[in-house]
Amino acid sequence: MTAAQTFEVYLTDEASDEFGAGAIRADSVEFYDSGVWLSHADGRDFFPYRRVLRIREGAGADDTTADDTSTGERRDAASGTGSVDDTELDVG
Repeated sequence: MTAAQTFEVYLTDEASDEFGAGAIRADSVEFYDSGVWLSHADGRDFFPYRRVLRIREGAGADDTTADDTSTGERRDAASGTGSVDDTELDVG
């Protein structure tokens, strides 16, 4: 049996002011044209893409060996194309 998939979602300062500081730990992320639906311990919320800084897949609460300098994939929401991006984001 495999472990449950988890996500860590980082929001812009504007969204964090309304929703709370820190990353949101989500059980599922559903992508739509205008934003993402997150299912998490406190329920389900929608965030437009302009309020989402980063979504990290496989970020568990006991994930102590994660490499914060790993590259990510940036996607163009309009075209669905993606490219590897090694830019580090300061979300703290």
